[in-house]
Amino acid sequence: MIDVSVCVSTFRRPSGILRLLRSLGRLDPAGPRHEVIVVDNDAAATAAPAIRQARAEGLRVQYLVEPVRGIARARNRSVERATGEHVAFIDDDEEADPRWLVHLWGEVVRHGATGGVGPVLPRFAEGAPRWLIDGRFFERPRPPTGTVLRVHDTRTGNALVRRGALRGLPGPFDERFDLTGGEDGDLFARLIAAGARFIAVDSAIVHEHLTPGRTTVRWLVRRRFRDGMGAARLDAAGAPGGDRRGRSLRPLVTGVGWGVYGALLFPLSRRRGLWRLSLAARRLGRAAFLHGLDYRPYRGDAWR
Repeated sequence: MIDVSVCVSTFRRPSGILRLLRSLGRLDPAGPRHEVIVVDNDAAATAAPAIRQARAEGLRVQYLVEPVRGIARARNRSVERATGEHVAFIDDDEEADPRWLVHLWGEVVRHGATGGVGPVLPRFAEGAPRWLIDGRFFERPRPPTGTVLRVHDTRTGNALVRRGALRGLPGPFDERFDLTGGEDGDLFARLIAAGARFIAVDSAIVHEHLTPGRTTVRWLVRRRFRDGMGAARLDAAGAPGGDRRGRSLRPLVTGVGWGVYGALLFPLSRRRGLWRLSLAARRLGRAAFLHGLDYRPYRGDAWR
């Protein structure tokens, strides 16, 4: 019997997926019985050499190619193949701590929860700007183990879900989010609305590898814009209908205000200026979505 199906979706990150698979091969054998399922969302099967290398190093891994582009679609293919009592999600730019699954699965079972979410800690490439690292722009909140999480605290970058909770849900990931992302927030929102309970598991650590291209002001501001758009999309899914454009004025005005303030402050204090620019980007992302615009990062040549 399999306790956990570890599900990974990948797209044109051959070195990242191999690093991840090697970390899964080093998982503590005292952990739950698990299987590894990788779905390659590239029709050219660019992850295949990494899969062959991981298998040659002794890791048992199921490998599927989903040729139709879409993050939700790729996640759904992995869940379809899963046989474990629980499903764990980890991203192809991440690396699991050896005790990751011991803690994530163990605490969820001990608390009788539907699932759990662990911390994702950044790992920076050599030469990353020191002021960006010290400014903690890439750190996420870390609530204590056992804390019941709200929808906006959930994600699939390091998460475990009881597979029975997914049965009967369409998808379970909604493929309307294929190119925009936000499919994980939507899934957790539906599960929580149906009575599911997700907890924080602070000891279940994975590390996210940040390439030089992802440790720049431009990348961070774009990511905050996307975060704001995703949060607005999630809020809209659970809100009554109405004139979205009419609700876009306030975040637009505050976003412009924070943006001007951040731009003026940045030459004097890069850290403080970037915090304001990040706030501006989130608000402008929300305003853009409410105004009817959308950002589709998963239709490009790389997942951002």
